[in-house]
Parts: sequence; structure tokens; C-alpha cells
Amino acid sequence: MQKTLNKIAENRWTSRLLSPVILVLLVIIFSIATGGRFSNARNLTMIIEQALVVATVATGAVFIFATGNVNISMGATTALVATLAAQTYMATNSVPLMFVVAVVAGVVIMALTALLSTWLNVRVLFVTVVMMTLLASIQMSVLGSSTIQLPYAMTSALSNINLPLILFILFFIFCTVLFHFTALGRKLRYIGINELCAELTGFKKTRYLFIAFLVAGIGVGLGALSTIVRNGSITTDTCSTLNMDCMLAIVLGGMSCFGGSRSNTYSAIVGAVLVTVLNNGLLMIGVSSTFIQAVRGVVFIILVCASQKRPQGLPSAEG
Repeated sequence: MQKTLNKIAENRWTSRLLSPVILVLLVIIFSIATGGRFSNARNLTMIIEQALVVATVATGAVFIFATGNVNISMGATTALVATLAAQTYMATNSVPLMFVVAVVAGVVIMALTALLSTWLNVRVLFVTVVMMTLLASIQMSVLGSSTIQLPYAMTSALSNINLPLILFILFFIFCTVLFHFTALGRKLRYIGINELCAELTGFKKTRYLFIAFLVAGIGVGLGALSTIVRNGSITTDTCSTLNMDCMLAIVLGGMSCFGGSRSNTYSAIVGAVLVTVLNNGLLMIGVSSTFIQAVRGVVFIILVCASQKRPQGLPSAEG
């Protein structure tokens, strides 16, 4: 079984084509199982709206995953940033200021996470475990049991101009150019392939890891803005499943859990839609949310097993 999973994971084209095929099959299965309710226009619109949030945050997270590191605080960071941005709007009635606060807060929090990992010389995974708990506690302290209800006129106006889609497209283009057509992306993939060799050849790993977190921070800020527009309100449950959604999106989209040469920004799009379709479809056929969490966990474990052999070789010219 493990050998079969490894063969699938090591084949670049198999891993890239498998996700779209699974996506089409899931859409067909859920459409049949729900008597067509799954594929109606309203439900598909909801899927796209949720997928845009996941894809925006996951696209930024690709830069971290590419180095072979895992950040499990993306959901908690997005939730806190959304809270701060929403409070800013409620206090000032300024949409531009809300935008600035969201992006700056996302970048600052992610930069702090990277610095802690560097200063303490601790793996990113362990630092983000602490950050996830800390950020969730801060959000709970700020909100308590209350809900920030944003004005419908503001959220609907931003929704009507398809703001989440615009933010995602602009961010995706920025990330794709940066990751696939500049030295930064190549060096991040080198680090993911072999961190020690990268350092021995003169790469300053901490510098590139810091930049990766900054880009991810922009994605968090934009994802928080999309969350505000989509939900219209902020509670302590906001973005509660976003972290697992992002990790699943990246690996379901065809990337290795360990980064390296197979890292790419395209994974976030297909993976985000796949994750959202899976969540939505299972809910529509009557599966409990608790069981869905278990299914997602099993899927993630299988994907980790498939990626257990770290990818070797240098990043290709195609990126």
C-alpha cells in the first residue's frame, strides 16, 4: 500500500491530474446523491465563496510549505485578523482603513511567528502550535461571547463587486509570478528539497523563511477580508476549520507535505475547491459535522503517508 502511494506521489503528472479527476467525480456523486440539489446555482455559489477564502490563505501558505515547514496557526491568525479588521470598521466606518489593518495585522503576526522560530531555533511546527493557542486565546479575550455584526450595506456592497474574487485573483497572480518566475521561489524549493545542502551552498534559510511568512501574512489579511464580506459577522467560531482546510487544500491539490520541487501555487486552487466540495457534499447528504472532521483527518493522514518520501531533485524550470 505504501509503495503504491509513493509511486502516485512521485509522479508529477499523476499527482497534478488526480485532483481534478477526483473533483469531477465528487461533483457527480454528490449531485446524484442529493437529487440535483448539490449542483444548483445557489449551492455552487456558496461553494465558490467559501473556496475563495481557503484558496487565498492556502496560496500564501504554499510559500511556507515549499520549505518543508508546516504552519498550523493559519486559521487562528485569520480569525484574529478578521476580528481586528471588523472592530476597526465598526469604530471608524472606513473600508480602506479596515483593509490596511487586515493586511498589516496579518503580516505582523506571521512575521512574529517566523522571528520566534528563528530566535528560539525551534521548528516552525512547534512555534505555530503555541501561536495557534495564543492567538485563539487573544481572540476569545477580545470577543468574549459577543458577536461583531457588520453593517449589511457595507458587506453586500463589497460582495456585489465580487471583492473576494478580485482579491484572490490579484494575490494569486502576485504569488504565481513570485514563486514560479523569480529566484525566491526557486530558493524556497531548494530549502524544501534539502535544507542542509541549501545552507551549505550559501542560502540564508532564515531570510527566505521570513519572506515566505510575510507573503503568507498578506494572504491571511486578504483571507480575513473575504471572511468578513462572506460572513457579515465575526464570532469565536469564525475560521474554526480553516487551518485544516488550508493544509488539505495544499496536499489535495498535488503538493507534497514536505515541500520541495513539486511545490506550486496552482495546488491551492484545485485543493480549495476539492475541500469545499467535500465538506459541502457530505453535509448535504446528512453526514454529521463531527464525522466530517474525522473523514478530513483520515484523508490528511493518507496524504501524509503518500508524501512520506521527501521529494528529491532540483526544482525544474517549469516551476
